[in-house]
Amino acid sequence: MIDARKQQNITQKELSEKTGITQADISRIENGTRNPSLEMVKRLAKGLGMRLKLELIPNTELQRK
Repeated sequence: MIDARKQQNITQKELSEKTGITQADISRIENGTRNPSLEMVKRLAKGLGMRLKLELIPNTELQRK
């Protein structure tokens, strides 16, 4: 998220304005001191002009047992 925001030259404040998520929460997410909900991650992705891809991949070791 940090890389995407910086590549687009968007400040945390600008991303906050686009998403309705406080700048303080964006800072906490980027610093790893806040775990965002899935809904919040969707809003951040949309604010960055991206889409979220969530993928569950089978654990092949578990399938063998």
